[in-house]
Amino acid sequence: MKNKVILAIGVFTMLLIYSCSQGSAVDLGNGYRFDYDPVISRDDAIFGPDENVYAVEGHVTGYNFDSTFIVAEQKPRHVILRDTYRKLNITLPEEDKIFEQSTFRQFWIIDKKQDKRYGPFTKEKFLEKRGELGIDLKL
Repeated sequence: MKNKVILAIGVFTMLLIYSCSQGSAVDLGNGYRFDYDPVISRDDAIFGPDENVYAVEGHVTGYNFDSTFIVAEQKPRHVILRDTYRKLNITLPEEDKIFEQSTFRQFWIIDKKQDKRYGPFTKEKFLEKRGELGIDLKL
């Protein structure tokens, strides 16, 4: 009886984990998708048409898209924490605190039809390039 209960709990746990991992991806068209990346960055990212190749790596904090373009706002963990990687004694909670407190953002534009990526941009340069390309999408 005890083994059956343990087995039932195990099956339930596996089903719960599987169901939570499914359906999180958003199809952005032309093979692009917005999804959670648990392996490399532990953040949300935009993947390109080639399976598991980043178009915009994590942490994507906002995006919008139409049939031609994807626009994205990124809080780039690797840029924000670049200086902390040199410190041997910094802890993960300290890194997380630095990352969470940062207001630094970068912006990207992806032309899905030409498979072309523009960025990273400051907000001002992003707005300029968006106007230049005639993109009406807002973040």
